[in-house]
Amino acid sequence: MQTTASPTSSDTAAENKTPSASINPEMAQHPNNFYRCQHPDKPLRPAPAISARYSATYEGYRCMMFADCDYQMKMSAAEFDACPATHRWMDAEWEGDYTSDQLALWMRQQPNNQGRKLFEQALENGIGSVSDAPDIMKAFFAQVDAIPQLFDLEKAQKGADLLANMSPLMHYMANTSLIWVSSTMGPVSRMVGSTGRFFNVENSLSRFVETSSYVVGDVSSADVFQRNSQSFKTGVRVRLMHSLIRNQVIKSDNKDLIDFAERGHPMSDHIGANGGFMFTLYCLKFSASMGAKYSREDYENCCELARVISYINGTGIDVLPKDLEECYLYVDHSLAMCEGHTPFTEKLNQAFYFGIPDLIAKRQNSKLLALMNPLSRGFLNGINRWAYGNDIFRDMPGMPKQAFWAVPLFVLMREVRRGYLLLDKLMPLYEQRMTRRRQKHREFSNKKFVSFVAKLMKREGSDEVKMTYDGHDNSTTKDLKGADS
Repeated sequence: MQTTASPTSSDTAAENKTPSASINPEMAQHPNNFYRCQHPDKPLRPAPAISARYSATYEGYRCMMFADCDYQMKMSAAEFDACPATHRWMDAEWEGDYTSDQLALWMRQQPNNQGRKLFEQALENGIGSVSDAPDIMKAFFAQVDAIPQLFDLEKAQKGADLLANMSPLMHYMANTSLIWVSSTMGPVSRMVGSTGRFFNVENSLSRFVETSSYVVGDVSSADVFQRNSQSFKTGVRVRLMHSLIRNQVIKSDNKDLIDFAERGHPMSDHIGANGGFMFTLYCLKFSASMGAKYSREDYENCCELARVISYINGTGIDVLPKDLEECYLYVDHSLAMCEGHTPFTEKLNQAFYFGIPDLIAKRQNSKLLALMNPLSRGFLNGINRWAYGNDIFRDMPGMPKQAFWAVPLFVLMREVRRGYLLLDKLMPLYEQRMTRRRQKHREFSNKKFVSFVAKLMKREGSDEVKMTYDGHDNSTTKDLKGADS
């Protein structure tokens, strides 16, 4: 089993900086501020106060997630506490991604962007191609290159195939429901809000495209997370991007971003694993709620893909759930015990429900499309009300008025899709048709999506839609935003 890398001399030098220069003093002085890899024998840490309390916020979504399986939702903190696996997940709420964080610190110390250049060289050609590579870079690539030994990539590929079987419309609808997590789930909302990723949609187009392309195209590709695949390279870049952000956030004294004693690490090892499950299992469950049928084997394959994504994005192998039952427990625990909406929620909702439709309408020449703007808001609202239920929207700031037609439309879509999928499967040559569709879906998500968005936003040939994942290479704590920014 792989373990996290030991500190190197350069790491130790970084840690020996004065706390005020390198880390929020409150975090530096807290007894729970340590990396598990450095102190493996210390007792497991209890959950931070904000995630030690059961919340009913996501009960509607959890009901949707577990409607087609035998998993029994937990309805109290005590029920979760009785499950031993949750204890290691709570411990992981106190720390980030040690190896990647130290690599990001090293990179920031190199002149002339040399750190990024060496990183990209190792990513493209292997760590052996980098002469005199620092120990921390060797440790980082030893971890990501170990994926074939740690996971069943054949199962993961089957999981990617399941996602690719969905039409792009259904896949993007499923992920649209997950973008809303950025507004409502505390740890995600704080980080997305603090980096300003979606506040001004017009100025965040590249980040929006990067995110959408990764969570739909890369994770459903035909060579998912093979060493030289695009999905692998993107996943590794995303891991580094998270560490670049994390290293800035933990220096901040802004209480909107960090309250270590109350909330634990603002970008913890535990919350980081949610991405893998959101991009895979959550999407399959959304598709199931819209009429599709999946077997236990399908969900097992999807969970293996989720584990790979979470690992490649920086979650330690020992933190990851180990089988389907633990994956369900992980999802249930994460949604039931997390902080709710934050001071950033209103702005994020406004960007999502108003900013995106307004920008699309603004960029079109057709007056008809501009007049349809309220319909697009209602459709977005309908996706989320279908996924989360009505209760979560009570007193939620920044939301548009509910469109009366939205949920009935989704009921109709479910019944039509259910009938279509059943009939399609009964007709001859189903497997051949599915193979062709899967190929076309991947062609759109992996090749045509970015150009489609560029055309839609009238940004063809623009730097605004470059897929570089390096937007935070030169960010500083001053670039982080408070809720009133």
